[in-house]
Amino acid sequence: MTDALPHTAGIDRLAEPPIAEIEARVHGGRGQTLADSETLPPEAYTSQAFFEREREMIFRRGWMALGHVAQIPEVGDYFTIDLLGEPMVVVRAADRIRVLSRVCLHRWAPVVSGKGNAKMFSCPFHRWAYDLTGQLRSAPFMDQAAGFDPKACKLPEFRAEVVLGTIYVNLSGDAEPLAPRMDGLAREYSNIPLDDLVIGFSVEFPCPFNWKIAVETFMECYHHIGAHSKTLQPHSPGGDSYGVFKEDPEQGWIVARHPLRADLGHEHALTPGLPVFEDWTEEQIRIGSLYHVFPNHLVGTSANAMRWTAVLPISATESWWIRHYLVHRDALKDPGFAELMARLKTSGDVIAKEDLDVNTLQQRGAASRLARPGRLSHLELPVWQLADWVRDGIGGGRF
Repeated sequence: MTDALPHTAGIDRLAEPPIAEIEARVHGGRGQTLADSETLPPEAYTSQAFFEREREMIFRRGWMALGHVAQIPEVGDYFTIDLLGEPMVVVRAADRIRVLSRVCLHRWAPVVSGKGNAKMFSCPFHRWAYDLTGQLRSAPFMDQAAGFDPKACKLPEFRAEVVLGTIYVNLSGDAEPLAPRMDGLAREYSNIPLDDLVIGFSVEFPCPFNWKIAVETFMECYHHIGAHSKTLQPHSPGGDSYGVFKEDPEQGWIVARHPLRADLGHEHALTPGLPVFEDWTEEQIRIGSLYHVFPNHLVGTSANAMRWTAVLPISATESWWIRHYLVHRDALKDPGFAELMARLKTSGDVIAKEDLDVNTLQQRGAASRLARPGRLSHLELPVWQLADWVRDGIGGGRF
């Protein structure tokens, strides 16, 4: 979505320090208050060794958002996704939503790609076929393989939870249940018709920067005054935004608010042409909310739309952005629905490019040998909260 930035001569960071030294710098920020808070050290955004530490201590041990139930409403619906090197297929089977390995048990070719609806997944290499539970149902010309038992062959299944419409996966298989830590978020969503949401449009794109940079930027509106000075700042001033303190250390999510400019009517916070959710007061309509479910799930809500996002970490300097724009199913009745979604996607692309451009510059700057932890504004409470959560995670905190 954005042109590659031209190469410019700069100051490269010196040889990467040992991981123990990076972790010591990360943990050095423990105990900060918001008033004296700083960012994580730049190495936490540039070091591949630190990323590997996050992979093992945070991503594999915790719950990662993969998708939304609206992507697979019918039995047989599926979509594929790669997470931290694991090729997966997320499918609605007859009994429940399953997250399966899509690596064939024969010679490892993925048995399915893309998205769609199927009764079986058939490997394109040798046509081994698996049902929606992952059970092998057909393996041509294996009759002379001594002791081969198709009934003993089943695609591995990852542990998954569906919470508030989002499909989460736990790679280690031993994380504590996620749902109990989401009770507060369920209350936040109480006037959103979660069971009636459908996907208006979806976008995916690469981010040439660390996953934390993507998350932090989504969760603070301070940058409206710079990156979005002509798009978001005029109606949603960054200086009026505020984060909400996470009082419960077991809480799996945080929230920030971005009120509509005081002199604008509440209708300016609504997307024209979309059904408004029931039981929203004018004051609630005026205040948009941004949610972060640790580590990689982001949601923006308004009174007639939900912007669902997953940020998939790839490496220290790469991530992948997935966005589903969710609306009430009644919106489908409007003959102009497709045109409206196209317009919203175009305007969303403009804002996404503004973030992509500045975050790409930020990643480049973090690699400078002169880069140091930066002081945070009170408007960046979610950045501070994420930093503390990362510190706890790499230190072996509970998931």
